[in-house]
Amino acid sequence: WLFPPQTKYPLCTLAETPRSAPHCIEYAKIAMWPAAFPGVEFDGDNMEHVTWVYEKALDRSRSYGIEGVTYQLTQGVVKNIIPAIASTNAIIAGMCTLETLKIVSMCSTGLDNMLMYVGTDAVYTLASRYEKDE
Repeated sequence: WLFPPQTKYPLCTLAETPRSAPHCIEYAKIAMWPAAFPGVEFDGDNMEHVTWVYEKALDRSRSYGIEGVTYQLTQGVVKNIIPAIASTNAIIAGMCTLETLKIVSMCSTGLDNMLMYVGTDAVYTLASRYEKDE
């Protein structure tokens, strides 16, 4: 239940009537790459390989009037990357549980600090007392 099933596209759809950006990317990877580089296996971790697929997919998407082909999407499609939503939910649930524990057990003042979670960069905490206006 954590990992959704992998999406497979029929080659006839990819070759004849692509309808989305992932169709263009898949076609560049499974049809255009072997034709351009026979005997060379595609490596999703090689930046040059991914860039080549991105450029070919972008050309193909433009010829069919399809928008949305980006380098990041290309990386996601060729590497089968699944966004890490579950880990973000776990971090937020942990922070909420910690604040609840502080309030219930009175081991610390609850909500006496600020915690900012930026999923791509860092977790930032700042402990500061609130001041009451007189």
